[in-house]
Amino acid sequence: MNPGIKRAVLIFNTLGFVFYLVWLTQFDTSETLRSQDGIIFYIPCVPFLFVYMLMLPVKPGPRGKPWWQSDEDYENEQRARQKDSASGPPPPSKT
Repeated sequence: MNPGIKRAVLIFNTLGFVFYLVWLTQFDTSETLRSQDGIIFYIPCVPFLFVYMLMLPVKPGPRGKPWWQSDEDYENEQRARQKDSASGPPPPSKT
């Protein structure tokens, strides 16, 4: 993602989140925190948090067996790779 666009989205999201929380402060605490219906006031905070989670840097996952491959096929493939890497590169052919 373009760093300028990412920064603009983060600034816009932060401003929206802050303004929403400031708007929530106009209500009485017993109206929002101590009643069962008060949770409705906090549900709009979820999309703001979701945008923050989407903007986090991606961590590479562990390299493992693909979900479609059986355990036996994966083990055979790993053994073949180890055998190929242990034997080294083939000698150059003379022509």
